[in-house]
Amino acid sequence: MEEWTEESDITVEHQSAPSDQEMIQLIAENPGSIDFTNFSASGLGLARGEHDDELLAEIDYGEIPNYEEHVQDEWQSAPPIDGHDDGLAYHISTHGLAYNTEMVDEEPTSWDVTLESEYEDQVAFSDISYARFGVGAAHAGLDVNEALADEELRNEVYDQLREQHQNVFTYWASGDEFMRLLREDQAAFTTAWGGRIEQLQEDDYPVDYTIPEEGTPSFSSFMVVTEESENKDAVYDFLNWYYEPEHAVQHSLNYNYPTPLEDPPAELTELLEYVEDPDELLWMDFQLVFEHLDEIEQNWNDIKAE
Repeated sequence: MEEWTEESDITVEHQSAPSDQEMIQLIAENPGSIDFTNFSASGLGLARGEHDDELLAEIDYGEIPNYEEHVQDEWQSAPPIDGHDDGLAYHISTHGLAYNTEMVDEEPTSWDVTLESEYEDQVAFSDISYARFGVGAAHAGLDVNEALADEELRNEVYDQLREQHQNVFTYWASGDEFMRLLREDQAAFTTAWGGRIEQLQEDDYPVDYTIPEEGTPSFSSFMVVTEESENKDAVYDFLNWYYEPEHAVQHSLNYNYPTPLEDPPAELTELLEYVEDPDELLWMDFQLVFEHLDEIEQNWNDIKAE
């Protein structure tokens, strides 16, 4: 932002929120106060569903030629933005499996490893109900959206989560928490975001990260522009600047979350979060998630209480 400000002479005021839902509320209650932000797929679904597609602007992609030229076509039509004109692929992020390399002999290839008796009370998972559902569906070999839409398949997922529960000693609520569990050698395995694991590796902790062969949910994020922004020209100018490869690469390396560029340099593809194609990840249909969220959360709470 500082570099773009120097070039454009436009000052950017940064405002954060603890969650997509709180950012959506902030935008809705203060029209025009937020010009652009980034959402995960769940945030996109909430913003569209709760506000009848009126919160986010239709993006004029012609004003962001660097995006169209330099971002991989597959990611420009990633499931959360395919058929919509309100999002730009920003960061690849996954919800894979982190592990302590001193407690685990070899790189795991399957979620099955979290069921092995030798890791009793050494497994941690997230306490995000829909993320747990996604991992459970993957582990059960089910298409996550087919499972969301079918009561019998949802029950299969709950059974899988119940089985996964047996070796779990805690469920974490934040990235800081799972990082602490790994730093303190409490967890042999935990679901995690690869960018956070990269931070631990930079600090020389014995950890690594993998996406099991059954797959894992995507937590990738997307840039959006607010409908009530009065500064869309400036926003487009910034976004076009960002998607210049040298800027996107540097930003990706600073945060350990890659922007999916065409012909990416090795330093980008070596990031733990990097995947070649969005089809390598599981994409939950959040309209289906929201439709069944009360049931998912109730079953999830019941499983944790067992």
